Amino acid sequence: MTLAALVALAALAGCAGVICRPATIVVAAKDTHVRLESEFLGVTTDHAGRVVERRRDVIVLEYWVRDQEGHWHRVAEAAWRRAAVGEPLEVCR
Repeated sequence: MTLAALVALAALAGCAGVICRPATIVVAAKDTHVRLESEFLGVTTDHAGRVVERRRDVIVLEYWVRDQEGHWHRVAEAAWRRAAVGEPLEVCR
């Protein structure tokens, strides 16, 4: 097996956990979570000539729905907005 084939195989194996397995759930509840994340903007030098990181705090919203078994699923904002309690919704597992 060539080196390129081995690298491609390793890359695909690393993505196995990210693949979406669609499932339809019945929405029992909806929720949003807010968290603060530090975003890296680059590096610069300060007045003394030291190298310092430039960062910015960003508010990140996460959208979640709970199924009837009590499991929470993170969904996109559009899916969260159209989700209604008691109605089916397709999510990734």
